[in-house]
Amino acid sequence: MNVPQGRPLADEEAINRCLQLTFPPVMVQLVQALVAPFPEFSTIARILAMDPMLAAAVLNLVNSPYYGLGTKVADLQRAATVLGTREILKLALSLSFQKRVSSELKRPQQAMYQDWRLVVWSSIAAEQIALRVQPDMAHLAYLASLLKDLALFMHLCSADEDPVLSGKACITSLERDQLSLENTCWGADHAAMARNIIHRWGLPEAIAEAIANHHDLDGVPHHPPLTQAVILGTQWADLLHGQATHPALIIQFEMLLRARLALDDQALENLRESCAQRFKSMLAQLAIQDRPVGARLYEQSLETLQSFYFLGAELSHVAGGLPSLAATLGRQLRWYWNVQRWEVALRVPGGEDYLLFSADETTPTPRQAGPGPFAQLPWQSGQERVPLSASGTDWGQLRLPKDALPPARKSALLVYCHFMAMALENYYRQQAVLEAKADTLDALPLGVARLDREGLLVEANRRFLDYVGRDELAPRTPVRPLLAEALGFDFGPEWQTFTADDGPAFISRLFCPSGAASARTETPCAYVSLHRRRDATHDDALLLIEDVTEISDVDVQNLRQRDFLERLLDSMQEIVLTVDRAGLVSWASRRCAGLRGKNLFAVSRPTATFTEAWDTAYLSGASPAAPVEAVLELGDGSMGLFELVFSALDSREHDGPAFLVVGRDLTSIRRLEEKVKQQAMYDGLTGLFNHSQFHMILEREMERSRRTGRQLGLIFFDLDRFKSINDTYGHQAGDTVLRRVAAGISAVVRKGMDFPCRYGGDEFAVVVTEVSPEAMEGLAKRIREGVVTSCKGAVDLSMGLALLTPSDTGESLVQRADRASYTAKKMDGVKVRWAE
Repeated sequence: MNVPQGRPLADEEAINRCLQLTFPPVMVQLVQALVAPFPEFSTIARILAMDPMLAAAVLNLVNSPYYGLGTKVADLQRAATVLGTREILKLALSLSFQKRVSSELKRPQQAMYQDWRLVVWSSIAAEQIALRVQPDMAHLAYLASLLKDLALFMHLCSADEDPVLSGKACITSLERDQLSLENTCWGADHAAMARNIIHRWGLPEAIAEAIANHHDLDGVPHHPPLTQAVILGTQWADLLHGQATHPALIIQFEMLLRARLALDDQALENLRESCAQRFKSMLAQLAIQDRPVGARLYEQSLETLQSFYFLGAELSHVAGGLPSLAATLGRQLRWYWNVQRWEVALRVPGGEDYLLFSADETTPTPRQAGPGPFAQLPWQSGQERVPLSASGTDWGQLRLPKDALPPARKSALLVYCHFMAMALENYYRQQAVLEAKADTLDALPLGVARLDREGLLVEANRRFLDYVGRDELAPRTPVRPLLAEALGFDFGPEWQTFTADDGPAFISRLFCPSGAASARTETPCAYVSLHRRRDATHDDALLLIEDVTEISDVDVQNLRQRDFLERLLDSMQEIVLTVDRAGLVSWASRRCAGLRGKNLFAVSRPTATFTEAWDTAYLSGASPAAPVEAVLELGDGSMGLFELVFSALDSREHDGPAFLVVGRDLTSIRRLEEKVKQQAMYDGLTGLFNHSQFHMILEREMERSRRTGRQLGLIFFDLDRFKSINDTYGHQAGDTVLRRVAAGISAVVRKGMDFPCRYGGDEFAVVVTEVSPEAMEGLAKRIREGVVTSCKGAVDLSMGLALLTPSDTGESLVQRADRASYTAKKMDGVKVRWAE
């Protein structure tokens, strides 16, 4: 859908005009009277006096079964005395609001019915929930739920075509990403817009916040009780009366509601029955048509919904096709409903015809007729029809004798059929598809088996079982010895390579069984291939055995030669390519098979040592003499460093490959070189320069200092209390301390100018270049603070500082700094000391 970005679709003037039409000032007065601490009857009396029909409708609701008044109330004054002025205000506001919105919006009647069913249920439910969590605000919960969708009605009124609401069968039912779309098209979502209207009317902030968050189901625990009641009422209404009602979600929500409100089973049923009774009375007075009986899930208890859901789950996972489906449905009708005679038509998967199944007391196994068009099935006459439809599709139809059930149970049966229709939809979209795929797999002229990552059988089709001479195979049967025993075939070392974590994605082999295997399979030769599936959801393999009997002896010989050459090239550690003179890869060995069809110069980059042009000009002459080191994209997302050797090919085809390219993988070699370099320079535990590197750095920097005249210093220290840590907690704890010391040092030294080293054991040294005495002492203090902080005070430092003198050697400089460190350790409280 193309929508304007960041621009309100309906201008503010049009929305305000619609607000005036659907919610005029007189109704605002009703709202303000309702939220007043002590609402006055004079307000409602004055307003209802102007609308006798509204007054009569209010009295009808007052006298409805919901309120259970013993005698009929004939006037509003008496009604207000009995029920309270606030209750009369709620009724008047609800009736007036619905009447005005329905008259101003050009919307199909059935759509308006569904919109208002959600509004009415959410308002009633929010109030009933609030009575259990914050009774003094129950009337505010009712009002917030009644007004929460006000902005949706305003937008529908103000724009002929709205990209958010156009085409929606129920505008008060929230769809996926609807709030985001509203923000894009309107500049704000409907909840935020309704909150602004509430602010304009000067209503309590608690109502505004409840409206602003009425879709925040995940955040329910973090909101005040009033907002919780509105959120829960909104969600309950959407699940029971919205577009995508699903039994499992209703059951899940009602269990959540029970836990949230700390209700037992009976209390939850009382809550639902109270909401349902008032809901029906309100629908009657508002002239709103309820859903068909079979879709009125609110009339059923949680226990009944759970029972129907489990019956539907059984139906949706039946194996064995439509006969098994009909038999399961018949068993449920007999056991749960005591219905012995029935007929059901079920759609043939993937077609428009139906199969008719029927049973009575004498036939526990359903009889079958058809397939054929629905109208031509041999139905019995005089039966009651129950469509089995879901998501606008007819999946079947159930027919029962008209006296099969008493009226009291017939409505429950219709709800059961509603569940069964959704179960049938699930069956046709999932189970029937799986069975059709299984039938297709068994009909394939090749053997197929799925293996796990260890090479054990998961499942296999019928042809594979025929190949290996078994009627059935247990899951996790080792497949490699099975192939060797049944067919005399083995992939050899390629099997281990394939099942390894870094193995190839595909291996294949042509083989010709001999002896008993050849007689049993009647297959002189077959092509066997293994295909690896490794992604976010799969880590398995497919084994295919394809009969190649029909090909000629010459073709078989060519296949064998090709198979041998491919296995020969794939066994090489090097990658092998053929390219034309434009650099286009025409063939690639398995490791780099993804390069086929790509240009070599586009997927590779020479290293800095290569100085020539890296393009087609490089292939313009004879074979390049020197190998080229290049980083190559392998086509599977990975990259590697290779030494590429080009050899010209004597192709007899005009457009055949021009060069053979063999690439030697240098990645592991370079990695080993880098590892050796790291080990030679750095301490393996701390990552600082090691003892040997310390002396090299010190001699180098001493020579530079004397040449440039810039001062050089050395900080030398060991760790106080380190030995007790080793003795008390063990050497692993000591190693952890040493690593934290290194982290504390590295965090404060100057990169490229100060060189931290592990001298040995718990002794450390820092070679400090281009430094003054003051700066060096400051650095030492920062190092001490950083180490103490990093080690959380477990150790301290005794530090010796020395500046290079003209007479110093490397050894004497270290000795002076070491002696200063030792002196600092003996002096209580002095942690940094200069060398003499």
